[in-house]
Amino acid sequence: MEIFAWTLDRFGERQAIACRDTLIERIDAIAAGQPPHPRSCGQLMGKNPGAKELVYYREGGHYIVMRDSEEALIVLECFHQATDLPRHLEALK
Repeated sequence: MEIFAWTLDRFGERQAIACRDTLIERIDAIAAGQPPHPRSCGQLMGKNPGAKELVYYREGGHYIVMRDSEEALIVLECFHQATDLPRHLEALK
């Protein structure tokens, strides 16, 4: 997990573990169907209609991006809030 390595390098083991555990807990809660419910990534891409199946959850300083289908909610990526989100989301479409 790149987030863990980056956080470990800059902030140390304690912070890296806390960040990792928080993201894992949120993903587990999403899998269990617990609120909050996802938001459309179209909001982050300037209402791009091609992004309607991409959804996100905000957890701390990160966006957990998923593809929503009738069969499953698939975690695609976790991005830091400082990331160029529109560019990365465009690549995931």
